[in-house]
Amino acid sequence: MSPLAKEVIDVLGKEEDNNLLAEVLDFYGYLKAKKRKEEDIKWQLVKEDEATDEEVDIINRYESNKTDNSISLDMLTKELGI
Repeated sequence: MSPLAKEVIDVLGKEEDNNLLAEVLDFYGYLKAKKRKEEDIKWQLVKEDEATDEEVDIINRYESNKTDNSISLDMLTKELGI
């Protein structure tokens, strides 16, 4: 886990306002969906070009090994105890 993620979890873990925590979680979900959509659009544009064999290989490896490096909402709520 990155130092920034740990810091965010620590700060939010000390927060007592449930409404604020709910807003943060909602915004986190929004940002995650937005970034995923932007990433998908970029990959779609790459696919529309006439890709070289190397580019096709890179795209195929990326799509078969998609990993989500972000913190899951479940993990965040568990860490915050909500």
